[in-house]
Order: sequence, then C-alpha cells, then structure tokens
Amino acid sequence: MKAPKKPNMNTVREYRLSEALVGIRHMPNISLVNAIDTKMFSLDGNTVFRYKPEFLASEEYKRCLELLERRAPREFAMSTPKALMSLQMAMAMTMNVIMNKEMMHQDTLAQLAADTVRELFDIPEHVNLLPEFKSPFEDGVDEQDENPDAVLSLSPEEQRKMREEIEKRVILNGLVHGSAMHIWKSAHYIIKDKIDAIDPMLMELYNKYTSSISWMMWQMSPEMAMKEINENGMTQGQNELKFDEPGEAGCDIECSGINFPVLLHEVTKGAMDYLICHGIPQEYTEEELKYYYAKADSYENEYWHYLLSPQLWTSFTAATGMTTQELPLAIARLTQLSYQELSDAMKACIDSPESGALKLKNLKIV
Repeated sequence: MKAPKKPNMNTVREYRLSEALVGIRHMPNISLVNAIDTKMFSLDGNTVFRYKPEFLASEEYKRCLELLERRAPREFAMSTPKALMSLQMAMAMTMNVIMNKEMMHQDTLAQLAADTVRELFDIPEHVNLLPEFKSPFEDGVDEQDENPDAVLSLSPEEQRKMREEIEKRVILNGLVHGSAMHIWKSAHYIIKDKIDAIDPMLMELYNKYTSSISWMMWQMSPEMAMKEINENGMTQGQNELKFDEPGEAGCDIECSGINFPVLLHEVTKGAMDYLICHGIPQEYTEEELKYYYAKADSYENEYWHYLLSPQLWTSFTAATGMTTQELPLAIARLTQLSYQELSDAMKACIDSPESGALKLKNLKIV
C-alpha cells in the first residue's frame, strides 16, 4: 500500500495579511498586522470577521493607500514615518481651512448631505434626516452599559440565543460602517458641481482630509486606538435614531459632524442603522436591550469596523449586482435571517461575487 500523499502546506496553512502586503509601500502598523494575522482582535469571536480578515484588511488597505498616492503624492513618496508626521502636522491646518470655508454654508451643506444619502439609498420621506454641523463632544459621549445582570436570569439556551443575536448585529453593523466608510471616501464626487459652486477649493481639501485620515487609521496600533476610543470615542461625528412611536415607521435621524465629509458619513450610518433596526429582537426587556446594544455596538468594535467592514460592504454589493437604490430592500431582508444564515451569506460574498450571488439568491435576498 502506498503511503498517503503529504498535503501541500501552502493549501492547508492560513493566508496572512503580512503576506498579502509583501512588497507594498507603507506597511500598516505592525501591531495591527499581527492582531489580524493571529486573529486576536475585538471582532474575532464573530464567524464572518474571523473568516478571512486578511482579505478584508488587505483589500481596504490597498484602497486607502491608492487614494493616498493620488490625493497626497508628496507624502506618499516619503518614508512611512515622515509621511505620517507630515500628514499629522498638515491635518490641523486642513481642518481649520475646511471649517472656515464651510462656516457660511453649513445649512446648505447639511441639506446637501441629507439629499445625497436620501437619493443614493432611496430613503422614504417618513424618515427625517436631520444633519447639523457640531462637535459630537458638545453633548458628551454616551456610556455603554455592559452590566451582565440583565442576562444572568436567562436560561443557558436563552443566553446562547442572545449571543447569536449580538453577533448577528455585529455583522449588520459591519454593513452600516462599511457603507459609511465607502461614502466617506467617494460620495462627494457625485455632487462635485454643487460643492464647486460653494467653493472650488473644498473638493481638494476634502480629498486630502479623507485620504489622509483613512490611511492614518492604519498607522495606529490597536492599543493606541483603544486609548483614543476610551478617551473620546475616536469619532468626529455621531448619529441617533428617534422613533415617533415604538414599532412605527416614522423616525428622526439626528446626525452631527465637524465638517461635510464627516456629516455625509454620519447621515449614511444613520440611514443604514434605520434599515437594520428590523433585526432588533422585539421580546427583549429594556435592560436586556441595553446589554445587547452595549455588546453589539461596542466602541472597541468601531475601530475594527473602520478597517475590515468597507470590503465586507463592497463584497456584498458586488454579489447583489444591485443599484444603491435597490440595496435597502436587500438589507431589510438580511435582518430577518438567523445568525448562521447571515454568516453563511456574508462568507459566500467574501469568497467571490459569484458564490455570494448564489447564496443570496438561495436565501431570497436578491
């Protein structure tokens, strides 16, 4: 009898982010790369984000690096430490110039952000998009209640189901963050003529601002990112949904941001948050809901969503083959899937547009 054929180690070992980025100019922070390669990050307990994080990360990082090369060629040509220092030094000035140029046009720009997102995703009129220019810290940052007392009284089976609901929302949050990050980097091009009419310098400023921040996120260690999150939420904007009545469709989405790209990002997040509300368990008590939100919407997760979720969104939209106006219905259908079904669907989308399209069709999402 012949000895069994030894497996090709290249086929059994896992792919790594450090390998995907070999030879690339400006590597991400090494601690971040190691966290993804070892699958030790805040989303590592989720079946989707643990599946192929190196793919999600490498595709998004390459996209951010390509934007940096196009929009900040001088810094791109520098060494990584010098590029980072130059962008950090320039950022305060860029933000001040943006603020000064937007100051007399804030109402117009706020309305433009709302109109753009409403048209992109065909948001119905009973959903009021209410953006305003404001620092999110004027009202403080809400604390998250992770007190486990709310679930201690649940049976082991009920606790398992809650864990699955939490992880399901983590995936849906990935689509929320992914869509908003995609819009943040590109949507102002859709309305370039309107922005140019306000001030022809704004587009260049927005380009430098968004590309710089998008790349600099990758130069932070996870520890530094967590420090930023704990101190100020690591955000320049926020959104909140306020429903007219529990269970009713009418909703106000209040969004704030320090400038137009941030506001566009937050309005998109708010609109997508509204769409995934269909997946919130209706039987939870108020205390159980607090725990559910605190775990699923954890600030710690937010940093990793910035890095991994844009490619999740891109993979999903490629698999659907839908226009942006058609996507809300597909997302609403996703919210009705179980955690396992949603996980299988998103992993298929990550594998390829073809496998994702087949899985989404089988689940009657498209």
